[in-house]
Amino acid sequence: MTTLPADRPSPTHGSAVLEALLAEYRARTPGSATAFRRATAALPGGETRFVTYFPPYPVILAEGHGSRLLDVDGIEYLDLVNNYTSLIHGNAYPPAMTAAAAVLASGAVFPSPHELQLELAELLAARIPSVQRVRFTNSGTEASVLAARLAQRATGRGRLLLFDGAYHGSAPPLLADGPDVVTVPYNDLDAAREALTEDIAAVFAEPFLGAGGVIPGRPEFLRAVAESARERGALFVLDEVQSLRNAVGGEQARLGLRPDLTVMGKVIGGGMPIGAIGGSEELLRLTAATTDRNLAHSGTFNGHLTAAAAGTVTLRHLDASAIDRLDRAARHLADAITDAATAAGIPATVTRAGSILNVHFTPTAPVNAEQARAATATPLLSALHLALLLDGVYTTPRGMINLSTALDANDLDRAAQAYAHAFQRLADAETQTDADADAGRPDRSGQAVPDHSEDVPFRQAKEATP
Repeated sequence: MTTLPADRPSPTHGSAVLEALLAEYRARTPGSATAFRRATAALPGGETRFVTYFPPYPVILAEGHGSRLLDVDGIEYLDLVNNYTSLIHGNAYPPAMTAAAAVLASGAVFPSPHELQLELAELLAARIPSVQRVRFTNSGTEASVLAARLAQRATGRGRLLLFDGAYHGSAPPLLADGPDVVTVPYNDLDAAREALTEDIAAVFAEPFLGAGGVIPGRPEFLRAVAESARERGALFVLDEVQSLRNAVGGEQARLGLRPDLTVMGKVIGGGMPIGAIGGSEELLRLTAATTDRNLAHSGTFNGHLTAAAAGTVTLRHLDASAIDRLDRAARHLADAITDAATAAGIPATVTRAGSILNVHFTPTAPVNAEQARAATATPLLSALHLALLLDGVYTTPRGMINLSTALDANDLDRAAQAYAHAFQRLADAETQTDADADAGRPDRSGQAVPDHSEDVPFRQAKEATP
């Protein structure tokens, strides 16, 4: 992991409209408030997954079906998060849940290989040209760690080159402050080439910065980085944990890439915990128990059978036509959101990679993590998030949107209307604040008046051009 530039919006204070939204949110969600207080007595900070928290407390969800979520207060939400890209067919997808339940009846874990693991591995190899062999883990983080260890073993080198704003999990050796990590700006080929010294074992890249703001990598940049890595004896590792859903063969097929290793997770488990790495037979052979001086890799629940069964069904139902429908829906929603922001007079843009999007309060799209971080330095992001929740639309605090095949045309229209309503609500608050400020300006006697400038974050956003 390097940084999470868009995960943590700026503190929720300094804006009159934000304070009003917070008050309305508290009044609407007393059950979530009670449940969160209980959670803080057992879980540090009341959560066990950093990204799920937002002030004053998160919505506590109770159920999910298709495109809908239900919280403990009985409030229904349209789901535009889908567990951060993993639920490509929506919540509790019946075919995947049926497959997982069938496994439980006959034993979900065994101390031996299983045909369900083989079936999912064969499917991944058939879909992704660069993948000849697959090794399973329990999460994307574990898969990234295994890929790093394998790259270090294969090259005899110790250091890793990552991109600022990327997220490859929450464990060493893929942390920004690690002793063997070099970090350079995304989409900056010169910086990457300069950092590719002879002690670099692998370059880890995402086809787009996911946690960093859904910032697409320029195709020529990614291809050149892969070529430069190989020229200098390093492996090129493509993290497709989020992006694999965007094409039958992953983003690598769409971009014309052939990574040495592919890191996978999320969607390949159909809603169950899973991770995997894939690559050539020669490279993956280093992890085999039958290989001399192998890289030992084990895990009690690697390739859990519920995940293997649910993932196989999920991927089989994610064909080219389903992906094309998702892309069209995402393009339509992105246009609707930017049009709504323009109509409200609020500078905002939407970055998109397939059916994954991110709203930024900046007049032009960021191209790297530094620009994305600058776009979060406004209360508008938190205000938008709360306004959408109050309108019955569940999104991420950082502005990320992940579509699912469970969303129909009416759902997408509802989402577009909610964004239009939210932007207009923010704009109306600015107008009122300006009117209040004008009404209190100094008269000819020089009477002092209150300064409401901190209540108007829109001016900052308008000036924040990356």
